[in-house]
Amino acid sequence: MIRSVLLAAASIAAVPAFAAQETTPKDQVTFRVEATREVPNDWISATLGVEEESSDAASLAARVNQRMASALALAKGDSRLTVSSGAYQTQPVYDRTRIVRWRSSQDLVIEGPEVDALTAMAGKLQAQGLLLRGVAFTVAPETRKRVDDELTVEALSVFRERAGLIARGLGRRGWNLMNLTLGEDGLPPVPLYRTRAMSMEAADASVAPAFESGRSTLRVEVNATIELE
Repeated sequence: MIRSVLLAAASIAAVPAFAAQETTPKDQVTFRVEATREVPNDWISATLGVEEESSDAASLAARVNQRMASALALAKGDSRLTVSSGAYQTQPVYDRTRIVRWRSSQDLVIEGPEVDALTAMAGKLQAQGLLLRGVAFTVAPETRKRVDDELTVEALSVFRERAGLIARGLGRRGWNLMNLTLGEDGLPPVPLYRTRAMSMEAADASVAPAFESGRSTLRVEVNATIELE
């Protein structure tokens, strides 16, 4: 009986001690800052394709494969370029409800940092009968990583300055970080396709298209919540 009474007394005595440890919730502020930089596009990619039609699906596939194999061999001859095959499609062509022939196409993608090399190869591939479907400029992976790292340091510095400004503006002693997320963003590849005017009778069928690279904006965002002291 005496042991039970002592345990009860100890439990009662612990209540005010626990209550004294509770603290009043502090004010929190959520905000966003960012760091941006405009950089020249230093990576170009071009998509070219072959197209064929025939009433015989088997011979059609053979012709498309042969033309694409020849185009791949030509493009891979320039070590400055990265070459890959793209989408392959075969679709029926109808006359009302009846299939009269088949249409097949396959794409070839060439890309790299040297505009002159790519445009020259695009001209050669066009001379083989490939269609230039589109060109896009963007930032090279190595350049993007370097700039993103620099922007991350800059964005975090801006965050610290903003957090201190908020605390001082509200008359607080300081702040504590509660939550922070980083996000990297940039403009999508810039599609640009402009060919030099040339007549069908041009003596040099491999005249390369002309391109302009432009610039892209890279961005690093910081979303954070701070607790004010």
